[in-house]
Amino acid sequence: MRVRMILPALTEATSPFFRPIKYSLFPPLGLATLAGYLHDTDDVVLSDEHVEKLLLDDAPDLVVIQVYITSARRAYEIADLYRSRGSHVALGGLHVTSLPEEAAQHADTIFLGPGEDTWPQFLADFRAGRPARKYASQNRTLFGVPPIRRDLIKRRLYLVPNSIVVSRGCPHVCDFCYKVAFFKGGKQFYTQTVDAALAEIDRLPGRHLYFLDDHLFGSPPFAEALFDGMRGMNRVWQAAGTVKAVLEQPRVLEKAVASGLRSLFVGFETVNSDNLQEQRKYQNIGRDYAAAVRRLHELGVMVNGSFVFGMDHDGPDVFERTVEWAIAQGIETATFHILTPYPDTALHGRMESEDRLL
Repeated sequence: MRVRMILPALTEATSPFFRPIKYSLFPPLGLATLAGYLHDTDDVVLSDEHVEKLLLDDAPDLVVIQVYITSARRAYEIADLYRSRGSHVALGGLHVTSLPEEAAQHADTIFLGPGEDTWPQFLADFRAGRPARKYASQNRTLFGVPPIRRDLIKRRLYLVPNSIVVSRGCPHVCDFCYKVAFFKGGKQFYTQTVDAALAEIDRLPGRHLYFLDDHLFGSPPFAEALFDGMRGMNRVWQAAGTVKAVLEQPRVLEKAVASGLRSLFVGFETVNSDNLQEQRKYQNIGRDYAAAVRRLHELGVMVNGSFVFGMDHDGPDVFERTVEWAIAQGIETATFHILTPYPDTALHGRMESEDRLL
């Protein structure tokens, strides 16, 4: 069976005049994970339009496209092209789960939610000649997931080829988060076994790792066992965690540092407690941001802070006030976002009910 797996890019990412470096940071692990379920005899091509020009002159048996809101228009264009050639087109990802009726107009099959349980079922159905129009994830588990097909990834094209994901989702439910909707209908957060995670780490060359998990510290028992297992592997790594985890999981944090943690992405989001309450960012409410930064610095960990502008309780001074606070704390790097009511989020629902969407 000939299979083409594609991660489309938004226009900005392919511009010859201005191409933000963020689009070539990490390889498409989601598609490479699904590729692990294919047969050794299948002819598989994995293409990432962020780092390479797509050649769309083939007609595979199966085309799998991962869709984000930023690249949906391009994804649908590619999907329509392949369907016109007789290829079976499957669409999945965050945007498909958020707007399934829209995506279904451009696909033979759509996937809602993560694909570890639905993708193997689809493959069996497809090989038997009876694929369904829709597969919705319900049984969430990472047990038995095959090794990621990293042989399909063109490592030299990425700044951080050694990225890894050992869990799915997040135990928190912030209103503005796009991922909450993706995991509806089943477990919101779950992990690999520690042994499977360590085996995946061991397969990666070099020293540096970047965990792309939404919250690596989301299960303290799992995180602690993982970090214990990583000691002695001579790794240095980065990940994402919360203010709450930094302040309330001291033993886990110290074990993370002992196993190689050198930089942590922390979702501060806002320095206004009313904003935190409104967005249900409960894990940050009443917690000392400055103390969290100090603790990380004491342990030799750099801080990559995340902030969101445009919440209802922000005033005109929010930009200067937030940046000055970050500088005063000595935060090494920061990411600033514009509050966006992504489809199917609680924020979108609230703004729609208040007639605030154009």
